Amino acid sequence: MFLLQPITLRVLHDDVKWQELFLSISVIQVGVVLATAGLPLEITNSWYDKDGPRRSRAISGFLSFGGAFLGIAVAAAFLLLSTVTGWAPVFALAIAALGFQASVLSAQAILRAQGRAVRFVVLSLMSSMGAYGIGLLVMVIWGPEPFDFMLGYLGGVVATALLAWSWTRPSNPFRIPGIIGESFRIGLPVLPHTGALMLLTQGMPFLLALVAAPGLSGDYGKVQIFVLGTISVLNALNNAWVTSIMSTRGAARTVQVHKIARTASWISVGLVVLAGSAANLVVHLMAQGKESLIPLAQVMPLVGIGYALYLTACTLLFAVRETWWLAILSPLALIVGIAIAVMPALRGDLTLAGLASAMSFLLLGFMYYLVAKRHLEGHWPLRDFVIAAVVSAAYVAAIELLPRDLLTGLITCCAGLILAAAAVAVVVLKRRRARSAA
Repeated sequence: MFLLQPITLRVLHDDVKWQELFLSISVIQVGVVLATAGLPLEITNSWYDKDGPRRSRAISGFLSFGGAFLGIAVAAAFLLLSTVTGWAPVFALAIAALGFQASVLSAQAILRAQGRAVRFVVLSLMSSMGAYGIGLLVMVIWGPEPFDFMLGYLGGVVATALLAWSWTRPSNPFRIPGIIGESFRIGLPVLPHTGALMLLTQGMPFLLALVAAPGLSGDYGKVQIFVLGTISVLNALNNAWVTSIMSTRGAARTVQVHKIARTASWISVGLVVLAGSAANLVVHLMAQGKESLIPLAQVMPLVGIGYALYLTACTLLFAVRETWWLAILSPLALIVGIAIAVMPALRGDLTLAGLASAMSFLLLGFMYYLVAKRHLEGHWPLRDFVIAAVVSAAYVAAIELLPRDLLTGLITCCAGLILAAAAVAVVVLKRRRARSAA
């Protein structure tokens, strides 16, 4: 979506239409994670148990077919009510799309357990960039309306869901006694967690739409790529980390958690450097040169520091099936996050609102760490995380002081790329030396 955002903004050429489209996309992104309620991780985790593949496919069938049915049913009801209430019909298409997105997530959970990375990535690209591209094409051909975009997007998601079914063969959940009840027992306690997490991730535009001046929600959305992009990269990497944690036990699992936590911390620093350095240039390209959004864009990647710690700790809780903690920790972090964000939102201070979001994720990660570390054999040090947080905050504070013109944006972007390349080179050299010494 965000790679195509500059084109979409120019085709719509209307901030009100853009905000409607952005909120409908947010409904899908928030809704699909809320609706799946942690079941994709359980599908992966179950794969490693006795009779795991059979049970995983049954849970996948429950999620895939149930999600598609509910998506169509709720969308039809919404569309019918919209004729009376005046609700935007584009949201009905968004609801239908999120129902079929559940099939994609459940298929990816199986592919992740099988180690079939190429097919996993193909489904990711088709359900995101592919569907967005089709939506944009339909909008260009038929007319600059959010409904036309979402119609094409829905077509792309349905096609992806059909391919996902053919690759992973989800089974009839009614053929395995108790599997539907088990799915509800797993999913329902995680439901408050998924809702809270998605509101932490993407709820700021909704808060701004409620309490701030008209248009500020859309402005925030124009640069939200710096939150969602950071989180998407970490989520993509976590697909590999999940199997490392879930497939090990005891001391071997502790070693894996330490390695993953260290790697995730320093990758999040790299994302802060890269994204923060590119913020000026990207805002000029994607947000129609609205320089007042540059400080917000530079602050947003800081969410990755807390999110990296959260991912590692949360995966461990899923692995030991202590998921009831999720229903407590994530809503608590959301409540505190809202309390922190309300004043900046009321004042229309988008930069402080972005900083409040980063602070909320720091709290989220630390709370999960405190609970998850009790399920490891041995100590889980936070040294790398603390250093990563300090380095990231210092870097963002430094670039916030720079001018906001396009030339400065080009220079900082190049500097960020050089720093990232140098860091990668150092890591590669250290690994080669370690292998040579071994």
